[in-house]
Amino acid sequence: MKKSLLKRTFISVVLICFALTGMAQTFTAGDLNYSVNADGVSVTVTGHALDYEHANGPLNIPEAVNYQGTDYTVTAIGNAAFLYYFYLTSLSLPNSLVTIENSAFAYCSGFTGDLIIPNSVVTIEESAFFTCYSFDGDFVIGNSVTTIGDGAFNSCDGLHGVLNIPSSVESIGSMAFRYCNFSGMTVDPANPVFDSRDNSNAIIVTETNELLIGCVNSVIPNTVTAIGEDAFCGLALTSINIPNSVTRIGAGAYAFCFSATGDLTIPNSVEFIGAGAFTQCTGLDGTLTIGESVKFIGDYAFRQCGGFTGAVSLATVPPELGNEPGWNCVVFEQFGYPILTVPYGCAEAYQNSNWYDPIGLNGFYEFIEAEPQAVSEVGDVISAVYPNPTKGVVKIEAENIKNVSIFNALGQLIFDTFVTGDSFEYDFSNQEAGVYFIKVETEKGVETKRVVVI
Repeated sequence: MKKSLLKRTFISVVLICFALTGMAQTFTAGDLNYSVNADGVSVTVTGHALDYEHANGPLNIPEAVNYQGTDYTVTAIGNAAFLYYFYLTSLSLPNSLVTIENSAFAYCSGFTGDLIIPNSVVTIEESAFFTCYSFDGDFVIGNSVTTIGDGAFNSCDGLHGVLNIPSSVESIGSMAFRYCNFSGMTVDPANPVFDSRDNSNAIIVTETNELLIGCVNSVIPNTVTAIGEDAFCGLALTSINIPNSVTRIGAGAYAFCFSATGDLTIPNSVEFIGAGAFTQCTGLDGTLTIGESVKFIGDYAFRQCGGFTGAVSLATVPPELGNEPGWNCVVFEQFGYPILTVPYGCAEAYQNSNWYDPIGLNGFYEFIEAEPQAVSEVGDVISAVYPNPTKGVVKIEAENIKNVSIFNALGQLIFDTFVTGDSFEYDFSNQEAGVYFIKVETEKGVETKRVVVI
């Protein structure tokens, strides 16, 4: 009896010492390690009792655990608690859980099935589920979560279906859902910070109108003024369409969208393109058109976009190209198309800027000026040829056209026809890119127009 009393007294003294010195009591129960929290009644799961090579099978975190006759509530998963535990196969989280700390389950790539964040959880910290790419069931975020940290679900490739953001969420960190394959996105209408307006299938910051996170089925509303960093990074988009309301495209916004094809038009509203915004969009195979208001393009923005078959800048002042220390201004590295069409009278400005690269590996070695508005007047003959530049059909307009002749840059006649009327169309889509000349003969005389085919 006396020994038992002495033992209990000793344990009590030890616990008091731990409390007084700020040292947490730790213990192992079942397969898991725990640390007693400051309140003395709850615990944090700090890891597995086995190392990562030997821990396998389902991971079931209990709501409560008993140690030496005391019941503790499980309220947190600790920092890097299960980091690199590749061989765990599924995850069940308790309804008592409040916090999932930094990298708690990072690289648990063996997890399959559902990922259910209980309604009790308030905070999901940075990289909590980073690279847990084998989850392939339902994904639910509990209705008490307020904070989703940077990269919390980054590279969880198996997460699919519709991402639902509850009304409680106040903060979503950078790259929180990067490389996830959601087919849709919704935000609870009661959420005061985020919205998914106009059935956009995107998460938009309500106050700033920034599209924070998109998916393969997003349609960007014309109320959006910014595309956030990594918003569409790595998604299997088939095309890239940006509305005229957007003024800023964030770093990495469309990086690694390998599946996107066709043209890419940066609207005239855009002023800023962030670093790596379109890097390695290798499938784009049409014309890159850079809007007239673009003032800055960050490093790597169009790096390895080697599929483009044309390039046009509408900006009369060459936009500033990012030149971070050590980057050597690699905005257009391996762009693949070395000829840039620029506004009339602006070729010299581009030639004398860092847009110019004599070998075309990290820029352009030739600048072709577009005709001013593609309209000119010679004597009494007034004709219009548009669009110019073009990659397809051009329309030729003049009063009482009699004949249209088209020559290539070598002066060789490639087309000639009689015309009756005030307009005529010609399709350049089967012609090689380059400069062509259209001779328009009317009752008032003859006029020649230069057209750039891209």
